[in-house]
Amino acid sequence: MELSGKQDAHKTIDDLYKLYETNEYMTGKINAYICKQLPSIFENMERLHIERANRIQELSTEQDLFIQCFLNNNQYFYISATEQFFYYDGLHYQDFNEDDILHHVLTTITKDRNLMSWKQRTKINIMKRIKDNSLLTSIPESDTIQNVLDLLSPALFSSRVEAKYFLTILGDNILRKNTNLIHFINPKSKQFLLKFNNVCQIFLGIGLSQTFKHKYYEHAYADCRLVKINECVQIETIWNPIISHAALDIICVACHYSTRYQSSDNYLTEFSNEESLIKSVFYIKDMQPNDLVQLFINDYLDKNQAAPTPITWKNMQYLWKQFLDSKNLPSVIFMQTLKGLMIEKLKDNYKEEADSFHGICSKFLPVIQKFLQFWSETMVEDETEHDLEIEEIVILFRKWPPSLSLSTNNSGGSIQTLTDKQIRDLISYYFPGVELDRDKYISRMRCILWDKQLDIQVALDNLKANLRASSITTNYSIYDAYSFYCKQANSQNVSKSYFEKYVMDNFSEYIVDSKFLSSEWTMA
Repeated sequence: MELSGKQDAHKTIDDLYKLYETNEYMTGKINAYICKQLPSIFENMERLHIERANRIQELSTEQDLFIQCFLNNNQYFYISATEQFFYYDGLHYQDFNEDDILHHVLTTITKDRNLMSWKQRTKINIMKRIKDNSLLTSIPESDTIQNVLDLLSPALFSSRVEAKYFLTILGDNILRKNTNLIHFINPKSKQFLLKFNNVCQIFLGIGLSQTFKHKYYEHAYADCRLVKINECVQIETIWNPIISHAALDIICVACHYSTRYQSSDNYLTEFSNEESLIKSVFYIKDMQPNDLVQLFINDYLDKNQAAPTPITWKNMQYLWKQFLDSKNLPSVIFMQTLKGLMIEKLKDNYKEEADSFHGICSKFLPVIQKFLQFWSETMVEDETEHDLEIEEIVILFRKWPPSLSLSTNNSGGSIQTLTDKQIRDLISYYFPGVELDRDKYISRMRCILWDKQLDIQVALDNLKANLRASSITTNYSIYDAYSFYCKQANSQNVSKSYFEKYVMDNFSEYIVDSKFLSSEWTMA
């Protein structure tokens, strides 16, 4: 005790003696209290204080052990931006209700019994610890990581390395890293990224798609990265179940990868062994527009003064588009800039009055010109036609014209064939008025090389004749009618859905239960 404290105590006792110095009874009481009772009181007081301190220490230790054990056995997390709680069971993450966590905490404390007197205090401490435990710092188990990679590859990405790179980009975006980068990705992924971004906003209050772009807006090539993703990303039924059931797993693995690998760029350069992917992602990083145009000229054009026809600017633009597609590139040069660079590099070949390049040829052009000729000579508008498949056009084009194989051109040189995608691109570019449905069908256009409806009608007439000859008077299934049609001697058959639609549209009065042609049809 400090000196002033002792002095105060002495003064208080002196004052008491002085106050009662003429009162023998009171001075006796003071003397008895100080000498006999006060030591015992302080002794008990000290003992209770020590016991209380020991009990608090025991409870504090017990509480720390309980909290540590509880949080180790129950991985709860929190996001302050959305005030949401989450739970990880070692395989999957899920959002969790705060009331359920409180009930779990209090129930566990009650079972333990040792902390009943500190029940509310322990609950408060646990909830505080949970709120300090950010979901974004969670470390997923290996099973969770492998499950996420299995979901993404090969469904959306051709390899697991591509999927890991994509995940690391997502993590960088969530954690606000390298926001200056531009990640160009297939425009067909737009709905996928939009839905996933919305889910992330709901859970975290943060977006995950900020750096993804589908179009070029004068971005510096040094900041541009090219991200591969499968074409099927346009099909919602493929990616929607992934987002619906595993969004949180993907988000947590993405943040883990971003932390583990530091950044998406660093993952590729320091941890990825796929040189082809590294080259693809950084394809234009160290380029200038001038370099890219020169690559196009080297890969797609040849100088040939004997070239019979010039390359028009319209055709040159299509070749450029084809070049970009082959490199997984968006249109990273504006058309006016591209034209200026092309004219500058091929100034001796460009004729302004014709807006075309003379003395230039391309190995990719003959098949394009051949398809345009095919379209001009064989495709006609027909309001009654529906669902002409791109695949059917590919087959018809390969057979056209009957007298000339597609394997060679008039000069004896090789002519390439066209894929479904290339034909879709040609139709979209050269015939923008033609409607493409789901990248698979065109409507109100018919190829004169194949009258699909006539083929069906001839087959149905033959079927009807066979049924009459066999005296069959029962209903006949449309499925069996299609099987009969497919056995006819045609080299090409329509799809089952097309056949069924034709039957429904033309024989609706004879349809029974949407599956059968009635017996009256046979006699009609």
